[in-house]
Amino acid sequence: MKRLVRSAIIITLSVFAILLAGVFGSGCSRGSDQSKGLDELYRQVDMEIEKSKVYMADKERRIDGLRKRLGAEKDTERRLRIYDNLIAEYESYISDSALYYASEAQKLAEQMGNVREERRLQIKKADVASHAGLFTEAHEMLGAVPRTSLDSLLLANYYATYSSLYQYECEYLPEGEYSARSSQLRNIYIDSLMSVSDPESFEYLSNWAAPEITKGNYGEVKKRLEENLLKYEPGTRQYSILASIMAFMYQQMGNEDEQKRYLSMTVISDIQGAVKENMAIRELATQVFEDGDIDRANHYLKVSFDDANFFAARMRNAQSSRMLPVIDKAYDTRQKEQQTRQRIMLYIISGLLLVVIIGVVFILKQVKRVQEANRRVNKSNEELSAMSEKLREMNGTLEETNEALKKSNHTTEEYAGLFMEFCSLNISSLQKYHLALRNLAVQGNVKGILKKLDSGDVTADALKVFYSKFDEAILNIYSSFVEKVNALLLPDGQIVLKSGERLNTELRVLALIRIGITDSEKISQFLRCSISTIYTYRSKLKRRALNPEGFENEVMEI
Repeated sequence: MKRLVRSAIIITLSVFAILLAGVFGSGCSRGSDQSKGLDELYRQVDMEIEKSKVYMADKERRIDGLRKRLGAEKDTERRLRIYDNLIAEYESYISDSALYYASEAQKLAEQMGNVREERRLQIKKADVASHAGLFTEAHEMLGAVPRTSLDSLLLANYYATYSSLYQYECEYLPEGEYSARSSQLRNIYIDSLMSVSDPESFEYLSNWAAPEITKGNYGEVKKRLEENLLKYEPGTRQYSILASIMAFMYQQMGNEDEQKRYLSMTVISDIQGAVKENMAIRELATQVFEDGDIDRANHYLKVSFDDANFFAARMRNAQSSRMLPVIDKAYDTRQKEQQTRQRIMLYIISGLLLVVIIGVVFILKQVKRVQEANRRVNKSNEELSAMSEKLREMNGTLEETNEALKKSNHTTEEYAGLFMEFCSLNISSLQKYHLALRNLAVQGNVKGILKKLDSGDVTADALKVFYSKFDEAILNIYSSFVEKVNALLLPDGQIVLKSGERLNTELRVLALIRIGITDSEKISQFLRCSISTIYTYRSKLKRRALNPEGFENEVMEI
């Protein structure tokens, strides 16, 4: 019967292994070719997105502080500097607010009669407008600035703003004649910027790098960018710009892993700086989409949309809109594929469960046949001597015990195993005993037969084996039975086993209660002692329990 039980376990485990393999196989659709470093960066991007409201709250606190200072400040020069700080906070956060404060600052400069500041702020307004996608307005603002009146610093700002404006137009316009024209004008203004900028300045480096990358001068660009990256902290606009240029360089080199790494670093820096005017997260969404991570791509693209709406950048929204239908379509396609796989898995699971049910029914029938065969063997021994009668009574008690044990769903096979093994031992003992009596009868040794029948050694040995097997079964099924019983008793009422003992009489009484045999008379028959002894054991155990009233119920829950 152990072999049958073992077969049932093997069948069940095999079926569930197949089911688990199917379930996990259907959930592992995304490729795993990314390096560990990239996976960690993606997780960091996800965590930073979750913390974005914290960074926004920090920026809002700084802005509120500047507004309060502006309201209290009377000196025009200091008010103008506060306006500059507000523009700096808003220029990559909310374009409308940046434009508003730039206009207010320009009015103040006009009141002060500071023409240079007026023109500087006019250029700044054009820069903010170009970031927001207000290209016509930006051209009008820059066109109103008399270039010949600008000093070298303002002229550098002027050229940088024009190059940025044409760069954004290139990104916004589809490839064609207009896009090519904007690209040519951008290059012209970059050349002009280079001629008036300090080669060590950030503006020079950030505008110098892209043309050099296009020429294939990767080594020098990489060296200068890495050196300058160390000068800035993540979260600053300078760090984000340099990291995005590094990503562009690795894209041109065909090194996708490094491109994704620097894109991730740019996104993290933008989030930490509460930058809403960004394109890195949209580019990263495209990359992870191409890697098959549709969920993450969809999430990043929605963040890109939210940032663009918050900043009020129509250009970024338009760019993200081109990618959204592709991701949505892929997302819907994957959902349909998953639903199809789930239906197929449901059919497979149903079929496998049917196989399991049929197998269990077959095994139970086999167990019943074995039990019936055992009962026939027991019946065939009824004609033996008085010792045989006693052993049959013991077998009857064992059958009752086995019936009680079978009521516990998770221990059915273990109890059946105990019954089979004990019956086998009894049959062997009876055969030997019967053979010994027969030999004495053949020899005509009546006194020897009577002496054999009067002897209690067989009964004692059978009981000893029976209790040993009972103890073994209980401890196999409830491996911590003794410890759990002691946990229900007072510290000074603990059960301490003697050397070599597995269970004593007290523990056997509790073990019988645990498997559902609560009647004292049946327990006394099982343990071959008087009912009053059993009552005494149960009473003493209750008095030593932490919860005397519920003690036996707690034992049944072990």
